[in-house]
Amino acid sequence: MPHDDRWWNRFALISIVAGVIVRVVAVVLHPPLNYDYSDIHGYVTRAMRLADGVHLNRFDTFFPPGTHIILALPLKIFGTGRGGLWAGSVLWTLLSCAVPWLAWRFSVRVMTRRAAAITTALCAVWPLFIAYGIFFMSEIPSLVLLLSTLILAFRVAETTGRAKMLYALAAGLSAGAALAVRPQLVLNVIVAAVVVILAKRWLRATVVAAVGVAIALVPVLALNAHAAGRFVGISENGGLNFFQGHCPVRGVRTVKAGVGVLEFGSPVVAQQNRGIMFVIIGHIAWEQGYFFHLGMNCIRKDGIGHVTVLARNVADLGITSVPWPPSNERVLRWFVKPANLAYSWALPSIIVFGVALSRQRKDRANRAWLLVAHLVCVLPTAIIFYGDPRFRVPYDVFGLGLFAILVTSVRPRQDPEQVATT
Repeated sequence: MPHDDRWWNRFALISIVAGVIVRVVAVVLHPPLNYDYSDIHGYVTRAMRLADGVHLNRFDTFFPPGTHIILALPLKIFGTGRGGLWAGSVLWTLLSCAVPWLAWRFSVRVMTRRAAAITTALCAVWPLFIAYGIFFMSEIPSLVLLLSTLILAFRVAETTGRAKMLYALAAGLSAGAALAVRPQLVLNVIVAAVVVILAKRWLRATVVAAVGVAIALVPVLALNAHAAGRFVGISENGGLNFFQGHCPVRGVRTVKAGVGVLEFGSPVVAQQNRGIMFVIIGHIAWEQGYFFHLGMNCIRKDGIGHVTVLARNVADLGITSVPWPPSNERVLRWFVKPANLAYSWALPSIIVFGVALSRQRKDRANRAWLLVAHLVCVLPTAIIFYGDPRFRVPYDVFGLGLFAILVTSVRPRQDPEQVATT
């Protein structure tokens, strides 16, 4: 291995260790168990019900169950009291600590070691990754599972024989778990599948990976079906999210006899103080067909002018608000707000330059096109439903990687580095 590669390997290792130290300090100062409100409270209570084995709530099927299933694991072992929540806080910290290491393992396969090391360092100190590691939210678990899936997909392409099949099965299991946490990651899973398909003997590996996805998702679907009394899929919030994204909604309160009152609202809309409050009587939040119908009515009413709503939804992924829930904490807001704004404003230029770079055949060590492909997978979520920085956060690793590639491409080396395959 060239001396320069060894130096960047050490730099990446130092960055990973620094990231661990920062996250341990963060969880000591801000343990997730002390911040139990709004969506966080929902994840915690659903995890407690699952861990206790009590009767599941009909509302347990509204959000994808992956996050509360993960949180239920330490609660099942250590109890649903404060001890179990401390164990959950440790688990979230471990997941957060894994992000820089996984970013390194992914990056060395799509860029030079110098760029990969810089990407690792950026992920180690990225304020949004650190901040979301100290709340019981879905951003960090989804990021860990996404990166794990991508790395395993590369291993499928890099290996042969029995090892290839084992990696394919592991990739499928990881992909299924990622979809259970965030179904919109299906587009990234498809991009990862392309890596497998491009490898030799791809058909058999793809079938094995599909079996892994099924093994991971069937219990999740069964759990939701048991809670709802019928098959409902991974979640039932698509209709309400569609309505909120395409109509002038500030908040939604649904009231139905025999079910109760449920209330929802987007932190982005709340921060901008826009829209109106909808009180809907006789329907409940998980009646997806009804809310899709309301959303389509708004689209038809706006006509071509609805393009501005779509543009606003995309802007809401970054520049229009401070990511929630860190926005509620003064100290966290100081770090998260400028990082989010700087990244969001720079991202369009980073994507444009990334596309241009990917068209340059000379630099085969940097597969910028793959990062761009993964990065733009977040756009359909904003366009079809609505935008929120929380939806974008798991994709930030790709933007940071593109930035690292651009920085290291300013002064090309005379001897281009080769992509590491291990």
